[in-house]
Amino acid sequence: MSASVRRLEPADLGWATALLVAACAELPVLRYCCTGPAAAAQRAWVLRQLLRFGLRFGRVYTNAEGSALAVWLSTKQPTATLYQLVRAGLLPAALWHFGWAGFQRLRSVRTTAAALQRQSTGLVEHYHLVALVVAPAYRGRGVGRRMLQAALAAMQATHAPCYLDTQQPEQLIFFQRLGFQLTGHCQLGPEANAPVNWGLVRPSTPDGPFH
Repeated sequence: MSASVRRLEPADLGWATALLVAACAELPVLRYCCTGPAAAAQRAWVLRQLLRFGLRFGRVYTNAEGSALAVWLSTKQPTATLYQLVRAGLLPAALWHFGWAGFQRLRSVRTTAAALQRQSTGLVEHYHLVALVVAPAYRGRGVGRRMLQAALAAMQATHAPCYLDTQQPEQLIFFQRLGFQLTGHCQLGPEANAPVNWGLVRPSTPDGPFH
């Protein structure tokens, strides 16, 4: 069964942020970057900025029930550039929210994740799936698969090369079943508790799981 999707709009930012916060509560990279008494507020801020960045520089989709979100950056700019981060006002705001130590962790995550993406994709243009989340109450029903399929169709990118990364090893088999191939991994920071990040690529193909 296919799913219908629509582009997220700025007016959706409130409920969409709440969905991200609920769905990403145990995300390793957020546990690594967001620490101390302000951790919950830091997580909410990061996820809200992720949506804002996706709305401004990429595409964000939701399904008809509002139970899932997919945040994409396009083939023209699959990685957030320093210029875009400055334009969006994220660098000084991150320093204010996280302090110097937290800002350095965020910087390390961005640098190492971007290096893995370059290593995984080379110079090939590709779509970058920054986030695919499903509300906890809707998990285990195939919502994520249908959301991914419908978003690719909406972007007319059903067979285009795509990249994503994850710090949750249990997700690897899910994406591999959808045609993604493991390309490498890295640790997102110098500390022992920095999470491991796996990169996956779905090559361009005329036929496959989304045909």
